[in-house]
Amino acid sequence: MLPVNVVRRLLKIRYHVKRNRLFQLSLFVLALVVVFAILFMWFEGVDFFTAVYWAVITMSTIGYGDVTPGTYWGRLVAMIAAFAGIASFTALVSLIAEFFISASIRRMMGMHRVRYSGHYVVIGTGSSVSNFVSELLGAISIGDAEERPIVVVLPNDDERRKADLPEGVEVLVGEPTNRETLERAGVPRASYVVLALGDDSTSVFTTLLVRQISKAKVLVEAIDAGNVPLLKGAGAERVVVSRGLAGRLLASAISEPEVVDVLEDLTSATEGHDIGVIDYPAAWGRKYSEVLSELAGEKKVFPIGYVLESPVLGPGLDEVIPKGARLIVIRRVR
Repeated sequence: MLPVNVVRRLLKIRYHVKRNRLFQLSLFVLALVVVFAILFMWFEGVDFFTAVYWAVITMSTIGYGDVTPGTYWGRLVAMIAAFAGIASFTALVSLIAEFFISASIRRMMGMHRVRYSGHYVVIGTGSSVSNFVSELLGAISIGDAEERPIVVVLPNDDERRKADLPEGVEVLVGEPTNRETLERAGVPRASYVVLALGDDSTSVFTTLLVRQISKAKVLVEAIDAGNVPLLKGAGAERVVVSRGLAGRLLASAISEPEVVDVLEDLTSATEGHDIGVIDYPAAWGRKYSEVLSELAGEKKVFPIGYVLESPVLGPGLDEVIPKGARLIVIRRVR
């Protein structure tokens, strides 16, 4: 007796075959080719390959004339094959054209399905999405992030028209709380899923849904700081409170406007300076002052601290960099 999972797969294949007209018609045309080839082989006394060749050439109305029937029954089969070929091949070509046109329209509308694995999926609305994609591409260009395909999911066609996204980014349209949308975006195979939905309740539900179908790292933009524990409990790896950050920057703009300029410069990976974390095993077991002098002179980067279990900023000049630490550095981008 077949295992249950095998039976389910067979039933699923049968269901898709029954729904797929193109596949059904292709099987029908193939069956006609085989039937006419067998009849031609029987009446004309040729081998099977020659008979199949004749059937395909005759049914497609090419008719080279290098293989022709010489008997009454062979000619009758040829006439029937020609008429059947005109009807079936015309229908097949029409369905193939319809398939490609439909696929093109679905892609234009953002309703298609991606086949990537290990990619970035960005789900959201507004400027957060385009800003994230721009910064991610900048980080990829300088080697701070892995080069992977980027898929953006927007909730509706209006958002798709307003989105300022570079070429090469796959754009899909669909509700983020719909599992079918997430599957079309390849979330089950993604490495990172970024949520910038502008609504914390939707973000919580979407995070839970992503966690059910994917092992990807989930990064979420939160509006209210009070929802951070809820989002982390739902499975978010990192939560960034956008309003809290904006409020702190606005307060700094009053008393310390230069700090805002510095932070804007450091958080951009495309121009000015960039802050990043690098692996530098040569620093382990050495004084911070030695590493600072070495990197600033040779590598043109300025270390400002290190990360082990948590960030350590501005260590003492005589402090020894522990084994396994990654350096926090500032470097010039352009």
